[in-house]
Amino acid sequence: MKRLQRKTIAILLMAGMFGGALAAGCARKDPRQEVVATVNGEDIKVLDLRAWMVDPTGTIAVTHIPVDKKKKALDKLIVGWLLAQDARSRGMDNTPEFRESFKRSEHRVRVNALIRKEVGAKLKNDDKAVKAEIARIQEANKKISAENAAQRASRRISEEQIRKIREGLIATARKETGAALNQATMGNIVKGEGVPDNAVIASAGEEKILYAEVKRMLGERSPTGESQGLPDLSKNPEVIAKVVDQELNVLALSAYARKQGIEGSEGYKMARQEEERNILRTMVFQAASRKDVEITDKEVENAYAERSRELVRQGKKIPRSTVREQVRESLKDQKRGKAFHDYIADLKKKARITIDNAVLSKV
Repeated sequence: MKRLQRKTIAILLMAGMFGGALAAGCARKDPRQEVVATVNGEDIKVLDLRAWMVDPTGTIAVTHIPVDKKKKALDKLIVGWLLAQDARSRGMDNTPEFRESFKRSEHRVRVNALIRKEVGAKLKNDDKAVKAEIARIQEANKKISAENAAQRASRRISEEQIRKIREGLIATARKETGAALNQATMGNIVKGEGVPDNAVIASAGEEKILYAEVKRMLGERSPTGESQGLPDLSKNPEVIAKVVDQELNVLALSAYARKQGIEGSEGYKMARQEEERNILRTMVFQAASRKDVEITDKEVENAYAERSRELVRQGKKIPRSTVREQVRESLKDQKRGKAFHDYIADLKKKARITIDNAVLSKV
């Protein structure tokens, strides 16, 4: 019996879920706040890497992912940090484009900060549930190792807890903010009647969703629309209701977060910095992809000759004049890609980067 108890305790320790005596009387350092790397003096924390890889809350450990894959993910995250730092040095964070992008992202920042706060406060060790999940996993897979079973069980129980926390938070936020569809507007859409762009289709607190915004969101999901013979989603009440309900969740959570004073918290500061880096990274990439590059006719001619075997249609060679501009654009993309790759390599070469492999293995 004692042997079985020791084995159970060992498995729970592998899962990182055994709290009890180990946690009693002492405060643990939050592993999410451990620094896994620094980039020119800025810290990348475990939370940042977890959020980048799989878990937006940064809560669930990804010990099941091999260290080499974590290193590749961390390398991409470091590149993002470098691009954002370089963008700031060039004043890109003080432009109308940046301010407009962040304005569109404000709701997401508040929501991310709120969810992380709630998960951090409510996610609990549930040894009983983990033990039951371990038993279920081992019963289904007799060959699985105890460590692997423990990791899977811990992850599944954590994911289920986070799902319930998120659902409960959404329900509370919608109730507290009075989030609701405008049934009159939806009724007009169902009837096929004309609905003006400034018609309010839903609201949460002081926030409103206008029909014009819904059409924009649907247009982003299906940019070709009717021009390609596809149905106009902006006139489909079922699709609209689904999209609006999702957006309403975001607005309700954002309004509730503001009501809870989230904007003055450290969590909000972190979420804001994360979003700003995302915006700056995107701006740098878009600027690079729009950069004008020169491609000579000789380069086009050489590329056409190299690809001539591929440029065949119905058994006949496609004339160079037919594909000249397509080849030119392809060469431009290649040049832009190489220039961007060289730019990143130069940033890395000049940067002061440190990585804590001991922390990385525990992410």
